[in-house]
Amino acid sequence: MNNHLLFPLLLLVCATASAEPAASPTPSPAASPAASPSASPAAKPAAKRTAKPASKPAVDRLITLEQAYDMTLVSDQTIRTAYYEIRKANLLPWGALAKLGPQLVGNASYTNSRNNSHLDTVTTTSSSGQSVYDTRFSGFTYTQPIFDPSVFPAYRYGKLSAKATRLQYQYTVRQTLFGVAQAYYNVLKDQKLVEVNQQTVDLANEQLATSQAKFDAGAVARIDVLRAKSTLEGARNTLIQSQGTLDTAKDTLSNILNLGGKTNFTLAEPPDETDLGIPFEASLHDAYEGREDFKVSAIGVEQKIALKGEVLAEYGPKLTAQASTQWSNTSGDGAGRTHDEAAVIAVSMPFLTGGQRELDLISANQTIAQARLALETASKTVEADVKTAWISVETGREALKALRAEVDAATQNYTDLEAQYQAGAATSLDAQTALRDLNNSRTLLTNQIYDYQIALRDLKRAEANFQKQRVEKSKVQ
Repeated sequence: MNNHLLFPLLLLVCATASAEPAASPTPSPAASPAASPSASPAAKPAAKRTAKPASKPAVDRLITLEQAYDMTLVSDQTIRTAYYEIRKANLLPWGALAKLGPQLVGNASYTNSRNNSHLDTVTTTSSSGQSVYDTRFSGFTYTQPIFDPSVFPAYRYGKLSAKATRLQYQYTVRQTLFGVAQAYYNVLKDQKLVEVNQQTVDLANEQLATSQAKFDAGAVARIDVLRAKSTLEGARNTLIQSQGTLDTAKDTLSNILNLGGKTNFTLAEPPDETDLGIPFEASLHDAYEGREDFKVSAIGVEQKIALKGEVLAEYGPKLTAQASTQWSNTSGDGAGRTHDEAAVIAVSMPFLTGGQRELDLISANQTIAQARLALETASKTVEADVKTAWISVETGREALKALRAEVDAATQNYTDLEAQYQAGAATSLDAQTALRDLNNSRTLLTNQIYDYQIALRDLKRAEANFQKQRVEKSKVQ
């Protein structure tokens, strides 16, 4: 065989022999079951210790409008303050009756007296002396008012005050619950506005991509791309602003519900309030019949009349019975004990007061006149409140129809212009103007949808029909 052919064959044989151990099916020590970490019993616990369960994502708390109402009734500070006002007002009738309550007064005293005397004359011998007296005195005086004419008007004033305070409590509950509904719908509205603005950003991105593609193809000028970028950045700014407004609205609701500033909650969409479409006169009638603040103003006139009666009664006759017992104990010179008892029935009546009675009566009459004027003012306030709420519902109903039609038209206009721009039949300015119009109409519609729901509830609040069952249940005696 040729030596030139033999040498390559030897190299091939050597290379094959050196590769055979790597391809050998015999397991290596590192691959043996005894050395495998997965097969080692001691290694299994270590694997369990290092394994960590997958963390669950935090789930926001879901709050419905009904739950928000109940949470407010339990924890709101304004409602609790009004409740304590009721408890204070309930004490006023008892304070009037206390004028006829018995009174027992005890008294005690101790007196130490020393008297030094000195006698020196030309006809007698000089002499001196000292007298010491210790006197202890104690006693009790019992007084029982029998007749006091001021008790009756004072008691009536106390009962009227307690009634007015209970009505004010119910009014506070209704107003507070409406504030909850307002804050709740503001959060829902701001959430929806964020969604609307995010959709606008997405559409602006699509416009920018279209303009960039047409510019790269040489179909449009660079100004189309710059306009699209400007529109996109404006949409992003609006989105950022709306997100900040949403955070503020959620913080406001969190504080109302006493959640400690926590905003990790989501709100459920409540069912729409029914628009009954009742006439203004019917709404005003309900308001005059049910508004607690108007009733408080009417009670205010009765209260001032009761105060005038109390002023008159202060100048009437008063009958009082009194009994007393006293003990006195004296030690030293002239020592002795005494025990005195006395009983008396007295009638007192002021006849001349220096004109103070007349001044008090004039002041009381003026106070009554002021209370009647306040009642007239309250009547006008109720009428204006109902009228404003009723007009908001009427205009809101019609505005919704117009805005829905506007959104439909703006949507179709944007769709058509965007297609025309892609086909080269419209300018980028036309498409971007259509996008802004679409965003504005959607924003207005979103605002009106939730403002209309607030307006419907505001009308019920003005009529004293808002959350009537909860207000009735919250009555405090």
